[in-house]
Amino acid sequence: MTENKNLKKTFKILSNKYVICTLVFILFFIIIDNNGFMTYYRLRNQNKILTEQKEKLEEDILIDSVNYEKMTHDPAEIERFGRENYFMKRDNEEIFIVKRDK
Repeated sequence: MTENKNLKKTFKILSNKYVICTLVFILFFIIIDNNGFMTYYRLRNQNKILTEQKEKLEEDILIDSVNYEKMTHDPAEIERFGRENYFMKRDNEEIFIVKRDK
């Protein structure tokens, strides 16, 4: 009998129009709204990924700028770069290219 009364009391509270409107508003705000929590977490994760990419690219820029400075002032560095990346060689040399599978 007490369970039945508790169930009726709970149903009466949940069927109240103000409770229903509040629940609908909360669900709308969490799931459907463009500025809701779901969008917030998605954008936060995307921001984290982009920040990591930015840090990696800044490191690459620093490495490339150091290499550029070396190559602009040292002819031996230009020769080393050409030999390593473009397989250039001197007249009395032979080049063996070893390809590795990744």
